[in-house]
Formats: sequence, structure tokens, C-alpha cells
Amino acid sequence: MNNPFLLIPLLFKSVRPSRLTDMPAVSNAFWLRKGYEALTFFGHIITATQQEADALNHHYDALKNHEMIHLRQAQTTHDSWLCFYLYYLYFWLRALPWCLRRPHIAYRSIPFELEAYEHMHNLHYLDDKHNGTSRWRDYARMKTKCRIKLARHES
Repeated sequence: MNNPFLLIPLLFKSVRPSRLTDMPAVSNAFWLRKGYEALTFFGHIITATQQEADALNHHYDALKNHEMIHLRQAQTTHDSWLCFYLYYLYFWLRALPWCLRRPHIAYRSIPFELEAYEHMHNLHYLDDKHNGTSRWRDYARMKTKCRIKLARHES
């Protein structure tokens, strides 16, 4: 599925993040840019190929964990996909002027991504009830320059 408009029904079928316990994976190569494996889209995981989507639907691995951390983060942003994406866009736009030559660093410096990349290989991270995946709030309190420095170090 390469048609960008085929994702519109997913938008209208979306439910509040708190009502989800899992996110199904679907394929749409149009939305994935080079270097990105998957993205969270209103309660679904978008992958480049159907084989990758099938693999995520059947096996819980680091990539699926990364995207599930984004689900938990959306639950902590007023339980709203819209708020999650507005925060996401805000932090990306704040970092972009510092990273014009390397926009990938602006993406990696988003507090949501910092937390997800930090914990994606810990498959029990979401099991910790005390954690609540609110580490992104600590990153959000940091100055933009500090987050960019962290992102450069980690990528």
C-alpha cells in the first residue's frame, strides 16, 4: 500500500490511547522515509512492507517495543493522539533550526524519541507500573541544546 490516502480510514477508526493494549501493524511505504523502520499513526504501526507488518504483528521485538512506548506516551499526554502529535511537532520544530544540516538529529532530540530509543531494547520497560513511561517529561524539561547534544551522542 503506497497510496498516502489509504491511511485516512485509520484516522477515523482511532480510539483514545488508553483503550489500546496493542497496536496492529500495517504497511504503507509512502509515509516512511529512508532510514526509518516504522512509525506510530493513531494507534497503528506503519511499516514499509507487508512482511515487516506481519513480523510485528506476530513477534514482540525491540521495534515493536519502541512503538508501544509511544502508545504509552500518548496515554500520558492527556490520553489524546492529537496532543501527542502536537507536542511531537512542537519539540521537532524547536530543534530544527539547530539541526538544519542534520534534520535526523532534530527528530532524535524529541523527548518522546529520546525515551523510546533509550528503552526500546528493554522489553520489560512497559511492565514497570511505577515507570509509566514519563521519562519523556524529564527530557522535555531540558533545554533544546542539551537534548540535541544527547541525540547526537546516541545516534
